[in-house]
Amino acid sequence: MSGKYVVLFDPQGAYLPNVSAANPGKRIDYVSSSAIMMYNDQLSPYCAFGCDMKASFQGTLFRFPLRSTEQASSSRLSRQSYTEDDILSLFAQLYHEAVYNLLFLKNVLSLEMYVWESGMTEPKIVYSCSLGSKDENLSWHRQALIRFSGSIAESSKRKVDSFSMGFISEAFLGKEFEKKSSTYFIVQGMAPALSKIGTFATAAAQEYDLHLLPWASVAACISEAGLEVIPKSFSFCISSIGLGCQVVYFPM
Repeated sequence: MSGKYVVLFDPQGAYLPNVSAANPGKRIDYVSSSAIMMYNDQLSPYCAFGCDMKASFQGTLFRFPLRSTEQASSSRLSRQSYTEDDILSLFAQLYHEAVYNLLFLKNVLSLEMYVWESGMTEPKIVYSCSLGSKDENLSWHRQALIRFSGSIAESSKRKVDSFSMGFISEAFLGKEFEKKSSTYFIVQGMAPALSKIGTFATAAAQEYDLHLLPWASVAACISEAGLEVIPKSFSFCISSIGLGCQVVYFPM
C-alpha cells in the first residue's frame, strides 16, 4: 500500500476475481473507492503508523500473510510454513544484528519491530535500533558515496572519509526493558579511476554495460566495552551507481 493505491497479489489465482498467471493481482484506488468500508477485513491491518486507509498515505506499507501448514501443503509457490513464534524468532535475530544492518546504509535512520495482538487498537513496539544522532554532519558523511562517485572519472587520488556513529538499541519484552548503546568508527573510501580496481570498473562499463564503483567500508566498535571489529570481518563492495552500496562480508 502506497500513496492512494493498495495492490493485492494472488499468484495462485485462488482468491481475487478475474486474475490470471499473466495478471495475478489488482490495484485499487482506496481513496476514491472507499475500499476500507467494503473490504474492512482485508484492509484494516494497514490502519497503523498514521495511515487510515481513507486519505492518501505518504509512505509504503507491505503486508505478508503467514502461510499456514495447511496452506503450505497445497501451495504451488512454497511448502514452507510460518508460525507466530517463527516470526518472533526472526525479530529477535534482527534485533541482535540491527546495528550491523544500519552501519553502511545511507538514509535509513532506524529499525523498529512491532507486534499487533488481538484486541489492541494499535501495534506495540518490541524492538528498536536507531542512530544516536541524526544531525546534518552525520548525514553528510553517510552520503560520501554519492559525493565521491560524482567525480571518480576525473580523480587520480584515492578519496577517504571517516567518522563516528552511535547507536541505541532497545528491547521491550513484557515487564523487561533492555537498552544498550554502542559507537563505531567507520572508514570509507573510493579508489581512483586509474587504480587496478578502478580500471576493472571502467572495463565492466564499456564491455558489459555494468556500472560499478570501487568502494569499500570498514567499521570498528570503539565503545567502552572494548575494541571489536564487527563482525570480525572486512566489508568491501563494488556497487552499482544509483543502487547504493551492497555490503559483502569476508571473514578474516
